[in-house]
Amino acid sequence: MKNWLSNRLNRRRAKRLELPPPPPGPPPFLGGGAATGRARQLGAYQGWVFAAVSTIARRMAGVPLRLQQAQGLEVGAHPVLDLMARPNPLNTGRELRYTLALHLELTGMAFVLVLNNALGRPAELWPLNPADLIEISTGPDTRRPITGFVFSGPGGKRTVYRPSELLYFRHPSPASLVYGASPIEAMAHAFDIDLAVRVYQRNFFRNSARPEVVLSTEQRLTEDEARRVLTRWRQKHQGLAHVFEPTVLDGGLKATPLAYSAKDFEFAQLAGWTQDNILAAYGVPAGKLGLVKDVNRANAQGIEVTFNSECVRPRLELWEDVLNAFLLPRYGANLRLKFDNPVPSDRSQTHKEAMEQLDRGAMTINEYRALQGRTPVTWGDEPYTPPTQQNAAPAWGLAPQFPPELEPQVRSALEQAWPRLEGRFAGWSRAKVARELAERPQAVEGLLPQGLSPARRAALVRELTRCLTRGLDIEQTLAKLGRAAQGE
Repeated sequence: MKNWLSNRLNRRRAKRLELPPPPPGPPPFLGGGAATGRARQLGAYQGWVFAAVSTIARRMAGVPLRLQQAQGLEVGAHPVLDLMARPNPLNTGRELRYTLALHLELTGMAFVLVLNNALGRPAELWPLNPADLIEISTGPDTRRPITGFVFSGPGGKRTVYRPSELLYFRHPSPASLVYGASPIEAMAHAFDIDLAVRVYQRNFFRNSARPEVVLSTEQRLTEDEARRVLTRWRQKHQGLAHVFEPTVLDGGLKATPLAYSAKDFEFAQLAGWTQDNILAAYGVPAGKLGLVKDVNRANAQGIEVTFNSECVRPRLELWEDVLNAFLLPRYGANLRLKFDNPVPSDRSQTHKEAMEQLDRGAMTINEYRALQGRTPVTWGDEPYTPPTQQNAAPAWGLAPQFPPELEPQVRSALEQAWPRLEGRFAGWSRAKVARELAERPQAVEGLLPQGLSPARRAALVRELTRCLTRGLDIEQTLAKLGRAAQGE
């Protein structure tokens, strides 16, 4: 009897050991402000969260940071700029900002420990892990809203930092004036579903024990017979060389293919839904990640402008507020840190607006060159007037130097030589024509007849140079000289 019970128990124990391990439970929910919740939020740096957060962090870390005085003048060299460029012996400025962006976008909070030198000035900046935050201690009233930040140190030791020792960045939370709100926390269900879908798909292709076809028969087969049937089936149909080959079944065998359920194909649509929700939580356009097909140049520029104006710039402004309120006062007053505008300009629209201002005389060539940081030119201080507006345009200021009428000998000389000059400068830009005439003024001086006074000759050379630069033909040039001669 004892042996019989022992055998029964051993067989049951063997069967129990042969059972597959239980499947893992669903991923934990990412909500909650506890330390464990923030650790899980940092662990959410995968999938579409990784794609969105890394795109934001990479862009924010690459925007230049500048120091300005109260009058708006830029400061080129300053200790705070050196500190932001190399905050500590381990990290560069870009790495620090990249890390802060990751912490801020995953947990809604980012902390920087400020270490002072012997003079009491900030010497190093170190990022702290938000998952190590135990609590933020608050004061008894609004005069001391925060009294300390309690972190878990090595070995679980509690470390308390004073508010003056930390720079605290956070996304404002509707539920707390002290703690930050994580963007992924608002879409935690979307991330949980996305994680479950990815785990299911991985296990489906890695651990699925479902065969493609079932061979069945009403006859009872021994283990050797079943093994022989399977061996023959694999030899006949397994591999690319045996695709679509017919088969012959004997012994009452039936081949029944197993079809996948509609649920298996619904996961693709579910993955698209979670992608849209996660990207929407961070404000990252799908086209920024290359998920939109048939993107032309106009669409690409629109995506870039939307991403930088609606997603990146507000976050940079939040960083500016914290740095200017809690870091710069340690270096004195009348200083301000400011990031460059990350929104790219529309080059075609900017060019169109500049040309409109130039054509209407609202801006000179040198004023436009100054906006681009380029040096002025000798011929760019007077407004340009297009040929179509010559009748309504003001004079160039040469009327006092001209006689009441244009000299006939000047008119005759210009009519003969002007076509040759037009052919010479055909296809040239205005700037190129102006440079050529500035280097070779004899090209214009040689057109004028002898017998003119030096002042008259100089005035005609200036006016003819402007006409050639603007590309006027002989009729427009003579009309221009005639109106200038009459003082119009």
